[in-house]
Amino acid sequence: MDFLSLSVIVTVAFFPPLLYMAWIRNTERYEREPWRAVFRSFIGGATVGIGMAAILEVILVHFYSSSLDFLRGYELIAKNEASINAIIIAGLIAPFIEEATKIYGITVSRREIDEIEDGIVYGASSGFGFASMENLLYEISALISGGFTAWLTVSIIRSVSSALLHGSATAMSGLGYSLHKFHRGSLLGGYLTAVGMHSSFNVIASIPIILSGINPLVYLFPLGIGIFYGITAFSYIRRKIRYYDRPHRPRAHRR
Repeated sequence: MDFLSLSVIVTVAFFPPLLYMAWIRNTERYEREPWRAVFRSFIGGATVGIGMAAILEVILVHFYSSSLDFLRGYELIAKNEASINAIIIAGLIAPFIEEATKIYGITVSRREIDEIEDGIVYGASSGFGFASMENLLYEISALISGGFTAWLTVSIIRSVSSALLHGSATAMSGLGYSLHKFHRGSLLGGYLTAVGMHSSFNVIASIPIILSGINPLVYLFPLGIGIFYGITAFSYIRRKIRYYDRPHRPRAHRR
């Protein structure tokens, strides 16, 4: 792979999440967040966030696989092992770990959070950073295993589905952080909302694995739902920012 090809791959993986990050940052009309802080959260999600998630997921998947050895004698598990693995790993293990590690991208810019909507902006930025690096890994894998067509397909699908979901879900953790900081709201509630969004999306995305062997046209349905889910979630967090971003609302002082 030459330098030009690598540059194109990296650009395709990072450009959509960066665009979404800028869109979210600019949704706030009053006292927009400084670019340096927004990029700091983005980089935090793309480095520490995804690095810690990868390590923890390897550990937990190993323990899960080891524990499954004791249960494979059960008929239900023996017949549906692939589907059960997809649901457990994608629907439980990955969302709980990834939404926890992406909070790092919020904390690195915590001093800039002096309004409730700020937590949404930094949470989304961290999530989009995480998504960009995940895009890169998945898209390189698709290119190596399936060639240009597979790479292009995965790139387009991830750009309009999972990338949007990652930022939108972590934005809810950011909202929980802000509410906890200013109103003693539930930080855990924001995190669990993020996990719920992430988990439900992953289960939808796992339907092709669960329905393995069915007519390929059936897979278009969960694909369509996943894209709709990502766009809807993104629109929702933009509405949340606009709701809290009102000039008459009292502002906290910057530290």
